[in-house]
Amino acid sequence: MESIVLASGSLRRQEYFRLLGLPFKIIPPLIDETNSTGACAADFALKMASKKVQNVVESFCGEAPPWIFAADTVVSLEGKIFGKSFSREAAQETLKTLSGNEHEVKTACALFNGRSGACDHRLATTKVTFAALSREDIEWYLDSGEWQGAAGSYRIQGLGSCLVLKIDGSYSNVVGLPLREFYEMLKTNGYAYP
Repeated sequence: MESIVLASGSLRRQEYFRLLGLPFKIIPPLIDETNSTGACAADFALKMASKKVQNVVESFCGEAPPWIFAADTVVSLEGKIFGKSFSREAAQETLKTLSGNEHEVKTACALFNGRSGACDHRLATTKVTFAALSREDIEWYLDSGEWQGAAGSYRIQGLGSCLVLKIDGSYSNVVGLPLREFYEMLKTNGYAYP
């Protein structure tokens, strides 16, 4: 199998690539992921995934590798995007807002084919409902430190699962890589995967 450049520093995405047995090389993109445009969650995620791929393509200063993959995951509630929190206070506010509510987790995927120059985009959406969280619940989770670097300030694959009442849709999407959509992208674009 051909190696895929993974335009991401996400450990979760790396774990999924290993699970799938895909050879890959990590090149984290250097882009600003701040939502300063006020875009809707789907548009913002798709824009970020595309920017990540483009940034890595440009880093080669010539012929791009055969395959580059990037993804971007965002959490949104009533039109507001909750990205990664950079302080405990911001994470606390996010968790308070999500408490007792259903929010959406959207992951945009972009697969660049270096031979054709084409880039395929997919979007997955999962609805996640949080339990009504007490102040103690939130403080306990914040103390874990798991919220750092996570969209929506939680990780469903870890202690964050204790905050979740139910999900409707792809679990792997909430983790950060919708496996069904990713598998379909590989097949559709001619990547030789068993």
